[in-house]
Amino acid sequence: MTSQKTTPWSVEEVQTFLSLVAEERIQQELDGTTRNEKVFKEIAQLMANHGYNRTLQQCRDKLKKMKSDYRAVKDHNGRSGANRRAWRWFDQMVAIYGHRPANKGRESGLDSATTLLQSMIEDGKTHKRGECATQRRLLTDSSIASPTSAPATASTPAPASAMSNTRVVTGKRKRSLFQQDQNALMRDIHADEVAQQEQNRAQRESHIQLLLTDAREARAQEATLRREENAQTAAFNQTFLGLLGQLVQAMSDRRT
Repeated sequence: MTSQKTTPWSVEEVQTFLSLVAEERIQQELDGTTRNEKVFKEIAQLMANHGYNRTLQQCRDKLKKMKSDYRAVKDHNGRSGANRRAWRWFDQMVAIYGHRPANKGRESGLDSATTLLQSMIEDGKTHKRGECATQRRLLTDSSIASPTSAPATASTPAPASAMSNTRVVTGKRKRSLFQQDQNALMRDIHADEVAQQEQNRAQRESHIQLLLTDAREARAQEATLRREENAQTAAFNQTFLGLLGQLVQAMSDRRT
């Protein structure tokens, strides 16, 4: 256990680790669980399948450390000008975490939608109060302009009742239209969120494919270099053995 903790991660090991973490299924499980011991246990098993012996705690600590370094480099480069900091794994971490939709972004979008709906409700209330004030002024003006005779006074309640019925019908129509606008706005917001999530998923999958391609090419180049080294070593050994045989033959001929 102690040797595993102190063993540094090689470049090939980190590359394999990131290619496993970048998978969409792994990312969804990491996002959806708070106790992710099962996920890191699976990652450790996949690492073992590639020939790297790491425990689930080592995988968890490594990802936590890399995410911390990624945020530090990103914040530093965002604040500084020419004094930018370089990191070997920055591009890979950007491909994995740079385009993932954050919960805060969704919450802020919902907050903005709620604020907009509240504003529309306030505007509707203000408009309704304005209509009521206008109707009251019309009633007052009509009562002032009407004659003061007894028949006219007896007939004044009729226009007020008709105006009241009109106000009730108008208020219901306004509320119905506002409800329709509210439902349409929520549908548009939901459609925009779905489209943004699809775009982010497509970008993330494209970056993951690039990472996997780079990893495969790196492993292929490493295998080619090893074969060339083995061939050079075999050729050197054969040449050395040939020269040694010639030297032995020469010494034997000299004794003879």
